[in-house]
Amino acid sequence: MNHIILQFFVDLDMKKYLLTFLFLCFWSCEENSISEINKNTFHDDIGDISFLNGSVFTTNYDLSGNSGQQIDLLKLELSEETLLLDDKFELDINGQGYLTMTNDGTNLFLQSRSTQLIFQTSQIGEVGFFKYDDSLSTNWLPSGISYDSSSDSLIFLYRNQMVDNSYLLKLTSKTISGNTTRSEVFELNNIDTVLHGVYAMEYADPNLYLLAVNDNQEDVLITLDYESLSLQSTEIISDSTVVGLSVFEDSIYFGYRDRRVQKYKDI
Repeated sequence: MNHIILQFFVDLDMKKYLLTFLFLCFWSCEENSISEINKNTFHDDIGDISFLNGSVFTTNYDLSGNSGQQIDLLKLELSEETLLLDDKFELDINGQGYLTMTNDGTNLFLQSRSTQLIFQTSQIGEVGFFKYDDSLSTNWLPSGISYDSSSDSLIFLYRNQMVDNSYLLKLTSKTISGNTTRSEVFELNNIDTVLHGVYAMEYADPNLYLLAVNDNQEDVLITLDYESLSLQSTEIISDSTVVGLSVFEDSIYFGYRDRRVQKYKDI
């Protein structure tokens, strides 16, 4: 194991293989750390949100540092201003940090901002696959995932951590097979390039909606034209606890750290 870790530092391109190995080792780690497998999702923030069949799906943002299964898929019901927990499903994953999320009308797709891993899950938490885009080097930070129904493809957004304000938009098959039909690098200015930047995305024809933190450390909603990737508007969000967004019935909804989901505006 020490040899593998040493090789990771020598060759950064091996990072993805190591991450996959570590992901598969979470269960064995549980056996060696019995005192550190306690799970308590009650106080966890949530991650990105996605509306599917009238329900809101999200995950807890696990910061416990404990081994074993720590992340749940949460199914929430939104009734007027009240959000109720309808069900939750263990995903048998750990150590993924913030998860951005989308759906294709049937299944959910999640991507880890920490590890680049991409997950497909059913609405009851069955994991279809976990993969990564092996065409990308490790300097590309996952910054959002959404779904393009016209091409039945996933939209990925990445930030180049070596080039300030440089972003990559990719349109890829749902199987993450390497079949990329669009790959375009563009710039977003006045966006934080140290800690946050863009971290969530939603597509609703004809625009992309991005959650980000600007240079002044303010949370903002950015609207881009999907075809040209030109900037349409930037709006400051007054509530800094916003963590996710989804479009439902022609309205933008935000998710907040304390598990609120509220309508932001019509589009």
